[in-house]
Amino acid sequence: MINDPYNVILLVAVVWPLLLALPSLHSRISWPCHLALIPALALAVYPSIVSLPLPKLFLGTRLAVNGEVRWILVMCVAIWFVVATVIHSTPNDSTYHFQTSYFLLALTGNLGAILATELIGFFCFSTLMSYSFYGLLIYGSDKKIKSSGRLYIIFLVLADVLLLEALLLAASTTNNLDYPSVRQIMAEAIYSQFYFWLVIIGFSLKAGIWPVHQWLLGSFKSGHQSAVLLLGGVPVAIGLLGALRWLPIGEHSFYATGMVVVVTGVAAIFYALWKLITYTSLKMLPAWVTVAATGVFIVVLGIGSMHPAIWRRNEYLMHPFIATLGIFLVALILSLNRWQGTHQEPDFDLQRVNVFFLWAEKGFHLAQQWTRERFFILQSYWNVDEKYQDIMDWAKPTVFIGKWSTSITFFVFLGLVLAWLAA
Repeated sequence: MINDPYNVILLVAVVWPLLLALPSLHSRISWPCHLALIPALALAVYPSIVSLPLPKLFLGTRLAVNGEVRWILVMCVAIWFVVATVIHSTPNDSTYHFQTSYFLLALTGNLGAILATELIGFFCFSTLMSYSFYGLLIYGSDKKIKSSGRLYIIFLVLADVLLLEALLLAASTTNNLDYPSVRQIMAEAIYSQFYFWLVIIGFSLKAGIWPVHQWLLGSFKSGHQSAVLLLGGVPVAIGLLGALRWLPIGEHSFYATGMVVVVTGVAAIFYALWKLITYTSLKMLPAWVTVAATGVFIVVLGIGSMHPAIWRRNEYLMHPFIATLGIFLVALILSLNRWQGTHQEPDFDLQRVNVFFLWAEKGFHLAQQWTRERFFILQSYWNVDEKYQDIMDWAKPTVFIGKWSTSITFFVFLGLVLAWLAA
């Protein structure tokens, strides 16, 4: 029985965008994308906890809003409102209704995944969101856009296969698939490590977390403006939220697994920072910021896996982090687009970086020369063969650091050291 009218709004918030997705309906309504956000906005500003059981949906599910969920819901409403305004600004476009339908379907899945309180509902809604987002991502006829969309759909299918397997494992272990029960029971299951890796890899593929971030880079580089604005708040944020809800963190210590996760996260952070320093494309700045931020998230998950007590004390910070990341990325993209529209040069000024490498190269050359002189002195005494002189022909530091294998080796080593110190 429904006693609170806001319980009805929970259901309307999900059903209303789904109905508006019908072209025959939204083509007769002004501002359909904005109207679809009104129920979600009402839930976002309502301060109390709201819950609605739906026993006949997804084998029994529940929609709910509490303090943690409200952070993500506010982010969702803000981002979708901006994108709705962008889409509405082109009503004469021949693909306007095409975009609107996919926009509303993706919005339905996004809201449903945020409001769902158990695994089946989250999986179904997030799947609807992801495949609808693909429709927004491939908008246009550019070959780069289609190539980016093809890569995204491949990663998405792989992710759904892994997460479905994780869902089946959880369902075979317990009949109660709400998040707290699954975390508690799967932490004690005999295949908890396997479940952990299924979830972390699956949501890494969905969110574009390094080293499976290739589709994310392609989307930032070639995607349409509406899709690029949604990247941080839809696939990335929901992927991070899913990992937060599905992973059995805080119940049991996964020390070895957590160590690997921390190393991966640290490598992602340093890799993204290196690209931010050396990459000159202004358009790709949000992409590398996203890679670095998701790397921080992964490091925190790894530390929480190793130390459950630390995770339980600080878990409440994760939802604000995800919400802040989504809003920050949208603000950054809009600011860069505005900046590019008023400046001729779309690239960063890297004079400081160039000066740094110039001085580093000079210092390295002097050290090389000094070592070569000492080497030749030793050679005169020990008659070293000439082939060993090639050892002294070192590459310049900019070339040496720029090599993929060297960079990753350095980052992984540094990640191991930091993870050891954190332990």
